[in-house]
Amino acid sequence: MAWGAIRAHRRTVATLCWGLLAVVAVTLVARRYSDAVAHAEVIVSDLRIYSQPAPRPTGLVAIAQVDDKSIAELGRFPWPRSVEARLVDALAKAGAKVIGFDIFFSERDPTDIERLSIAARLKQAGINQPAILGLLGTSNDAAFADAARAQGSTYVGYPFSSHVDTTRRDADLSAYTTTLLDPPPLAYNIVRKTAGAPIPMLANAYLPPIPILNQAVRGSAYVDIDEDVDGEARYYPAVINFKGRYCIPLFLALVDAYLGRPPLALELGPRGVRRITIADTTIPVDQQGKMMVYYRGPAGTIPHYSVADIIDQRIPPGALKDRIVVVGVTAHGLGDRFATPVGGDFPGVEIQANAIDNVLAGDFIYHALNHTEERWAGWIFGIAISVAGAFMTALSSAMVLVVLAAGYLSYATWRLTSDGTLIGVVFPWTCLAFTYLVVTSYRYITEGLEKRHLRQAFELYMNPDVVASVVDDPEGLRLGGERRHLSILFADIVNFTSRAERSDPEPLVALLNTYMTAMIDIILKSGGVLDKLMGDGIMAFWGAPQAVENPARDALGCALQMLDELKALAARDERFKDVDIGIGITTGEAVVGNFGGERRFDYSVIGDTVNLASRLEGLTRQFKVHLLVNRETYDEAGGGFIGREIGKVKVKGKDQLVPVVEVVGREGDSVDPVYYHRFAQAMEHLSHGDSPESELTGLLRERPDDHVVIMCLEQLREANGRRLHEMVFEFDRK
Repeated sequence: MAWGAIRAHRRTVATLCWGLLAVVAVTLVARRYSDAVAHAEVIVSDLRIYSQPAPRPTGLVAIAQVDDKSIAELGRFPWPRSVEARLVDALAKAGAKVIGFDIFFSERDPTDIERLSIAARLKQAGINQPAILGLLGTSNDAAFADAARAQGSTYVGYPFSSHVDTTRRDADLSAYTTTLLDPPPLAYNIVRKTAGAPIPMLANAYLPPIPILNQAVRGSAYVDIDEDVDGEARYYPAVINFKGRYCIPLFLALVDAYLGRPPLALELGPRGVRRITIADTTIPVDQQGKMMVYYRGPAGTIPHYSVADIIDQRIPPGALKDRIVVVGVTAHGLGDRFATPVGGDFPGVEIQANAIDNVLAGDFIYHALNHTEERWAGWIFGIAISVAGAFMTALSSAMVLVVLAAGYLSYATWRLTSDGTLIGVVFPWTCLAFTYLVVTSYRYITEGLEKRHLRQAFELYMNPDVVASVVDDPEGLRLGGERRHLSILFADIVNFTSRAERSDPEPLVALLNTYMTAMIDIILKSGGVLDKLMGDGIMAFWGAPQAVENPARDALGCALQMLDELKALAARDERFKDVDIGIGITTGEAVVGNFGGERRFDYSVIGDTVNLASRLEGLTRQFKVHLLVNRETYDEAGGGFIGREIGKVKVKGKDQLVPVVEVVGREGDSVDPVYYHRFAQAMEHLSHGDSPESELTGLLRERPDDHVVIMCLEQLREANGRRLHEMVFEFDRK
């Protein structure tokens, strides 16, 4: 009994020691891989923040969006600055209190540049300046500047070259300037800093508005947005140091103007930014001066109106009265989109609007870089679960684990909802879970239970071959599909159906097996994946599951080897004398993965690229050629191949014309490239509006069986004198 008690005591002490070691290990690993911990923390924080309804917008900020509707009505963007002038006038008429442009105006209006050129020519012609001004009118830039000056509270944005890494020597600063334009960018008017306080984010160049606009607006402010390690925009830098000025962001400049320009104060301490205040509101920022944006909801939550509707006064009366209006692009084709916790395609202008709404409402989320509270929580939890694991059963200690984890989550949620403080849960939870795992595992190992259980489980369920395949290529064994860049090949024996109808089954199957064996060997040796065998048809692809350097080149090389092998078969086997094949290859985006049911699935590829490859294989019969590819395949394959672009075809399932290329061989083999070069020259003349009929007739005399040339001549003759600029072939698509 005494010896059993001693062993139990030793086991308890050892369990406690292992628990303490686990706490130390988690702390060291978290410090060593702090970026990974931070990445995990932001993901968990997003779930915590946005799993509950966000506060409703204040209604004090609205977005004037450059959307698809505005572009359709007002023309291609960027517009002449006269449109922005009309927009400012319309916003002023609608009662907007403050206007902010989340758009860069760093270059002159192109129309104004042309206007200056015309004015110079008129002056040389002897026309006096008043007459020139009367003839050409006010420039677009001047009209925009006059409208902004008249409105009195218009602000424009500008970007910095970088505020993260200003030491990069390869950074292109040719479009930026290091000289402050007068008036300079808006900055904090009160800065307090202690001796030795570090400088916050630093920029070395910026892209200011053009001078005429810079002098007319109320001020300019930066619009740079930070992205986290996972590419999502959660924080907005509230201060960037440039040329000794502590510059402010556009969202803060607009709030400052809306509140009547109260004091904007920045306080710097020994560890960085200590505090930012506007009027009586303190904006919580971390030591780098970044404010976390508390999104009100997905894109479109902030009130928004089309620029075209604002200019034409098609918005509800009073919709913009006494509001901050941020002007920015939301049309997808114009960029300025970000991944955010509330959506992966979020307009940058709406991030500005959300930041403005945060400051006006005074509801912030604060996550300091100082993680003292969560560290202490992790250490206490580690010690507590070590004690539970040493003195309690595994089930009881698991219940303690759940209680501690749930209790801490409840506390963290209360802090978040009560005062907006975001305290981390990843380190405490990790410390708790890992320590529990260590102490319970140690107890099982010492008693022999865990080790025997694991051994039996491995012996019963693990197959060495399966394990080896997973270790060698775990990515290739994932269930589901993914979009990849692939080359797809379809090959088919010409007139095989009619051959099958007039042949006995046994010799037909023997011929097909010989053919398939040779072709499949070539595909596999080239690195291709054999997808399907469809009677006499073959489907294969390159680029998955393992990525290859040039799938188009591999597929083209494989196809030419297949044609060479067919010739070799015909030379040594009488059965293949009259066997011919057609091959179609396309390159592009497709979805590849495991498709099927839970009990049976197939690794395959689907998508428009696959369908097009099948269509091209069928078109080889129409053109009477052996190998057709889309232009992407031929271009991506690079040099070394001889081919000719036939023209464009309309295939089933696609509304757009598809340029197709016939590939006839490799450079340096028996194929004469001069013939195909002359065909390409004839098509070049056709693209310039000249008729290549004489050139094509000459080619046909050399090769009377060239059906491609025959079809091109038929097109020219059917044109009845009309000029053709390209060959377009449309076959029966039923």
